[in-house]
Amino acid sequence: MKALQGSLRNRFLLSLCAVLCMALLALVAIARFQIMPILLEDEEHFANSELDRIERSLSSELNHIRRLVEDWAYWDDTYDFVQGLRPEYVDSNLYESTLDTLDLDMMLFLTESGDPYWVVGYDEEGEFTSCPGVMAPCDWARPAVTFIARYIEQGLEDNTHTWLLAAPDLALGGLSPIHQSREESPSVGWLAVVRPQSEAWLEQLSDTTGIKLELSGVSAHEVAEDQLERISPTQMVASRFAPALPTDRSIRIDAQLPRQHYQASLETFRFALYWTSGVLIATLLIVLWLLERMVLAPLRELAGFTQRLHHSDIPPTMPERLVERDDEIGTLSREFRSLLAHQKRQSEQLLELTLHDPLTGVANRRMFDQRFAEMLNRADRQDQHAAMMIDIDHFKLYNDHYGHQAGDTCLMALAQCMQTLLSPRGFLVARTGGEEFSVLLPNTSLEDAEEHARDLLQAIRRLELPHEFSSTSPYVTVSVGIAATQEKLTTPSDIMRAADQAMYQAKESGRNRVVAHQPQDRASLIER
Repeated sequence: MKALQGSLRNRFLLSLCAVLCMALLALVAIARFQIMPILLEDEEHFANSELDRIERSLSSELNHIRRLVEDWAYWDDTYDFVQGLRPEYVDSNLYESTLDTLDLDMMLFLTESGDPYWVVGYDEEGEFTSCPGVMAPCDWARPAVTFIARYIEQGLEDNTHTWLLAAPDLALGGLSPIHQSREESPSVGWLAVVRPQSEAWLEQLSDTTGIKLELSGVSAHEVAEDQLERISPTQMVASRFAPALPTDRSIRIDAQLPRQHYQASLETFRFALYWTSGVLIATLLIVLWLLERMVLAPLRELAGFTQRLHHSDIPPTMPERLVERDDEIGTLSREFRSLLAHQKRQSEQLLELTLHDPLTGVANRRMFDQRFAEMLNRADRQDQHAAMMIDIDHFKLYNDHYGHQAGDTCLMALAQCMQTLLSPRGFLVARTGGEEFSVLLPNTSLEDAEEHARDLLQAIRRLELPHEFSSTSPYVTVSVGIAATQEKLTTPSDIMRAADQAMYQAKESGRNRVVAHQPQDRASLIER
């Protein structure tokens, strides 16, 4: 057992096998607790969307009933007929073919108070009847008249109403007040129509939606949330309850839907799972072979050499094939002697990183302060040096409206512009704040510094970086303050403080300009 654990190859093999087992278990767990719930949830969304589409189709049918009943109710002949002014209306319009054409079971003309004025429709035996009221042979319509009159008495609004009817049979109903079509007038009655939810109508609705449907009337007490029953691996039934009249009844919509999307997704996932498992196993074998050939065998040879070196009186020679290897094992012995040099190079690189701004690549405040102090320490009293302080105008608005990523891009563009313009002249550009830059100008007079600042304003203006929220310019601009060594400005802090004051004077003077600090607290304003 110790020999088994002591072998790097065996330990690596055991580790890879453990990783493989955990990966397979993770795949199974993902399938069980992540993928399957997602697929089932997606299937529920699909079922809900199909039920929504069915409800939209029913709503479209109700809208058709609405237009139909309004066409008849807002017809002047109907308006006159209910008032007893057109006795020929019945013979001209209310015949059996009219109901067949309109696909209606019944048309009820009611007075304003809800009393029956004329009844047209089919009785329980399917015979066509037309009567002035609910007298025989139209007494079959009495329950419908009573039902509608009750709703009218409850104070229906004077507009068109449509319903799904769940009793005594499934049907679509519409009720509209009767008005004149060409002028505003009070309602003189009501017109109600009923379209049966016949098998032909249901087949037509199924053809329209492409879904096999079943509608049934149920008690309102049975109403629940949407239901989804998976009856087989390939079929499911989605159910929804739609409100209907009378209020103690509802219509249950049952839609038989395929589970093709679920099955296809499941098969795709299983296929991917099998292939992933196969690839993992194949990868394990390939990794073991490569590990043996590229790592373990050379390491065993190197370990054997170290053992011989430890136990032999005469130091053995390092195998040439290990020294000549162009990889980590071959360079292990050679790299040690260069470790100190490498460490020195790393230290120098680290120091370089601490002296530059990571975003823009220009010098940072630490490097700027060091160079400024060194320059003044080496300078004679007669030498004149200058410094600029540059601040981007309205940069907070730029960040707020364009985003911080755009703000970083703007900073990098301006830094590159400054580097391109000023670095070839021997000047040091540094980022010393969020949107603040400083420039060190050795051996430069205040007048020359102003000229360089004007060149910088022109270069930034030529960039034409859009800034639509700036009140100064439609493009990004900067304000520049300049100060140079003089009798009272001999230290870096004094010079930068003077440049900072000049920069703020540039901002207060309207931005997008250069202000140079002058003796006796006077400043030279360089207009835009």
